[in-house]
Amino acid sequence: MNMDGKKIVITGGAGFIGSNLVKRVMQTNQVTVIDDLSTGNLDNIQEYIDKKTIRFFKGTVTDLPFLQKTFNDIDYVFHQAAIPSVPRSVKDPYTSNYVNAYGSLNVLIAAKDNQVKKVVYASSSSVYGVTPTLPKKEDMKPQPLSPYAVSKLTGEYYCDVFTRIYHLPPVALRYFNA
Repeated sequence: MNMDGKKIVITGGAGFIGSNLVKRVMQTNQVTVIDDLSTGNLDNIQEYIDKKTIRFFKGTVTDLPFLQKTFNDIDYVFHQAAIPSVPRSVKDPYTSNYVNAYGSLNVLIAAKDNQVKKVVYASSSSVYGVTPTLPKKEDMKPQPLSPYAVSKLTGEYYCDVFTRIYHLPPVALRYFNA
C-alpha cells in the first residue's frame, strides 16, 4: 500500500503512539489529528501545529457529526483514540465503553459514509486475557477480563461487521505494552 501523498486522519494523535505515528506519516502525507486531550498531551505535536505541517482539531470520537465533517475527502484513518488502562476501566466501565466501543463505531460509520479507503484500528493484547500460551497468536480465542478489554474487542467485532456488510476494509492491530 503506497502511503505517500495521502490525506490521513489520526484520532488520538496527541497520545504516545498517536504522536509517534504523526511524526512518521506527516513526512509524506497531509495529516489531520483529532484528540480531545483527555489522555493525550498537546506538547507531543505542538511544534507541528505551530509550523502548520499538520491540522489539529480538539474533538472527540463520540461526536459523530464532527467525525462526518472531519473525514470528508480523507484516504485513511488511524484510529488510536481510546480511554486506556485496565484499572481505569474497572473503576469507570461506562466511560471506557462509551469512548472505546461507541467511539470506534462512530469512526467506522464516518469512514464508511465518507468512502475512506481503510481504517487502522488500535486494539489491545488485553483481549487475550490471561493465558499461559506464548507467544500469543491471532487465532487464539479472546478471553477479555476487564471492561477495557471488552471495549477493544467490541471495536474489533465492529471492524469485522463493517468489512462484511459495508465492504470497508479496516484492520485491527492488537498492541502489547508500548
